[in-house]
Parts: sequence; C-alpha cells; structure tokens
Amino acid sequence: MNKEVRGYDPETDLKTYLEDNGVKVVKVGAPDMEGMWRGKRIMTEFFLKTVATEGSHFADLFFAWDPQSEPIPGLDYTGAHTGYPDLALVPDLSTLHLVAGEPGVAAVICDAFTPEGEPLELAPREVLRRVIGRAEEAGFDPICAYEFEFYLFKGTPNELASQGYSDLTPITDGIFPYSFTRDSGTEWIIGDIRDRLAKMGVFIEASNSEYGPGQIEVNIHYSDAMFAADSALILKNTVKEVAAEHGYTASFMAKVKSDVSGSSGHVHLSLLSRETGESLFANPESPRHLSGLGMNYLSGILRNAGHMSAIYMPTPNAFKRAAAGDFSATNCTWGVDNRTVAIRSIPSGGHSARVENRLAGADANPYLVIAASIASGLDGIDRKLEAGEPVVGTAYGIGDSEELHLPISLEEAADLFSNCEVAKSYFGESFVKHYARMRQWEAEQSRLAVTDWEVKRYLERM
Repeated sequence: MNKEVRGYDPETDLKTYLEDNGVKVVKVGAPDMEGMWRGKRIMTEFFLKTVATEGSHFADLFFAWDPQSEPIPGLDYTGAHTGYPDLALVPDLSTLHLVAGEPGVAAVICDAFTPEGEPLELAPREVLRRVIGRAEEAGFDPICAYEFEFYLFKGTPNELASQGYSDLTPITDGIFPYSFTRDSGTEWIIGDIRDRLAKMGVFIEASNSEYGPGQIEVNIHYSDAMFAADSALILKNTVKEVAAEHGYTASFMAKVKSDVSGSSGHVHLSLLSRETGESLFANPESPRHLSGLGMNYLSGILRNAGHMSAIYMPTPNAFKRAAAGDFSATNCTWGVDNRTVAIRSIPSGGHSARVENRLAGADANPYLVIAASIASGLDGIDRKLEAGEPVVGTAYGIGDSEELHLPISLEEAADLFSNCEVAKSYFGESFVKHYARMRQWEAEQSRLAVTDWEVKRYLERM
C-alpha cells in the first residue's frame, strides 16, 4: 500500500515548505524505550543546514534510562564502561508536520543511528521497521489502529507534583460511559485535542466518556503499521500538551487508582496482500469467521502473549490493571466479539475484518506493542498455529492452566521475554536482553519503594 505522510511531502522543497509556513523552530525527537517522545527544538536555519540530513546528536542514554530519566545499570549497550557516547537522531521527513496550536513550530520524528552510521537496532522505531520488513517479505502489508483510554485530572502537571499527586480531582465524577452530557461537559478540551490532531494527520474516528470518572476513550483511524505507531506517539504527546494548556493533567497510567477502571491501549490489526491490496482476514463465504490466515495470525498473538507480556504490560502498575478484570484480559483467551478475552476476533466479509489485541495498557510503547503483535501473528502464520475453541461468555474465572496463564508480575514477564524465541528472531537478541534488563530494573524499583498503602497499613499497628 502507499505509505502515508504528514503535512510535508518529501518530494517537495523543504526550505520552501518551512518558509511558506513561517516555521521558526522544528521539534526534533524520537520515541524512547518507554514510548515517550523526547528531543530538542532546533532553529529552522540550522535544521535546514545540518539536522535535516545529518541529524542531531544525543547522548545514547536516550535508550537506556527509566521513566524518571535515571540511567539503568547493568546494560551492555551503554554505561560508565562506554562513556555514554553520542548517537544521531536523523529526521524521517515523511513525518514532518506543523504543530497545531504552536504557530511557527514544526515537528518531526527521527530514527536513531550509531556513530558508524548504522541504524541503532535497539531503537523502538527500528525494531518496528524490521518487523514490518519481515511482513513485507512474506507478501503482507500490516494495517493497524490504536485506541487509547486516559484520565483527565484538574491541575497542571506541576501543580499535581507539588501536592504529591494526592487528592486527584477528575474532570467528571462517577461512571457514565457513552454519555452525551458528560461528553458535552468535556468537549471544550477533547474537541480541541481532536481538532489539533486532525491538522497533524492523526484522525480520531470517535471519542467518548469511558468507564471511570474523568476517563476518556479515543479511536484513531487505521493506517499502515509505522504510521499507526507514529500517530499514537503524536496523540499521547498532544493530549498531554493540550491538557496542560487548559490547566489539566492527562494520564495514560495503566491503573491510576485501585477502585477505578484501568486505561488500555488496544490495537486492531489486519494484513493486506502487497500484490492485490485485498484484506487477507476477510471471509466473504463465511463473514462470521476470520479467514484461515486470519485465524493463524490471531493464534500466533495468543500463543505468544505470555512471552510478549513485558511489552504489553511494561510496568508493575500495568499488572494491577490486568488483575482487576475490568474489561482487561486476565488470561490467554480469545473469542468472537468478546471484550473479556485477551484477543478479540472481529470477523467480516470485507476490509473491516481484523484482530484486536486487548492486552496492552495505555502506558505501553506503541511501536513495541505493534511490533510484538505483528511478529507474533507472523509466527502464527509460519507455524500454522490454531487457537482452539473460542470463549463464549465470560473469560473471567476460567481455570489458570499453563496454556491460559499470563504472568502476574513484571519480574515473571521479563524472565519470559528474555527467553522468547520469537522476540529474538524478529527483534534481535541484543534488543531482547536490553529490554528485559530494563523491565527487571523497573520491577526492582517498585519492590524497593515504600508505598502509602504500606504506611497506612503498618505504621501504627506493627
């Protein structure tokens, strides 16, 4: 299929595009290992002279720090033993776009390169690119669409930090999903988000109030896999920026409170034929079932779910969302149009036939989630895997046999991922080792932290 581009067409003159749009500054950055868009603001003159073609230098810690920007020890990739050298982030000009709401500012997503000029194999965008390449070699064009849930809380990020993130006040109270009245009450901010994203090539098909107080769901229009991941990156960044402008904080944390619904980052997936452009999951003869190839793809995601769970649930907090069972998967199950399972089959006789991976939380890195889903699906096709019988009714409470088991902690998930042969094949052994160590570090920090729950439970009574 034709690759999509943002506001700038790389076949046109870059200098003319920037001058005609009055661009004074270009935001140059890339997704780090956590899926956060980090970078620099570059003056347009310098961008045109050097950065657009040669990139900008960043410390290679870019892909080796945790969410609090603390360097992670014990990595082969970088550390005191390497001296933390530079890497180059080189703009992918097909992603260049004007930043809605920031006059005179453009933004571009970059790819990472080593000092020797080679693509950095550990970079999430490069991992996804290699997986897409494997799909294309097999004759497939992967198609994806993200849907996110997030919470809006009153107060800017600085204000919430100053109060220790306590006494959070959601933008709406109570549970009232699909409410027009609640949507009308938040449209002044959600509408602004939708409008700005549309100007940047990210089209929200639908938005609605969700299952928690102050929780919103947005659905992004489908596209090719890399465009889908880039769109997810831009969406999360834009939601946070617009919320802060309006005096609110947006959170994509998987589970913000124990007694409210978690936030998911479900991804819808299908394959097109590179030769004909036809949907390979469609089943015109039996539209209530996916095609045989579609079922192999679903089976691959299902059978590899446990070993890939460190990608789908990258924080200790994410496992609290999964354990709650509030419309999130608690085991390796599948079903037809069933929202209690891990992998949802959405059959059709036409292009809408697809698979929904419901395992990922909103906190997961979208590049890695899409890469893991596609790699697992391709493994299912290669090995002609079968999913077994679908779950009819609720998947909650089904016995936790070895076949159905999902990890219950990040430690367990990291161990499984470190031994995942599909991940090693598609992502490379160096990435698997690096990412597993990063998840182990995150689990260690959680294990050492003294929580408010512990203080309230034990301080006086023990």
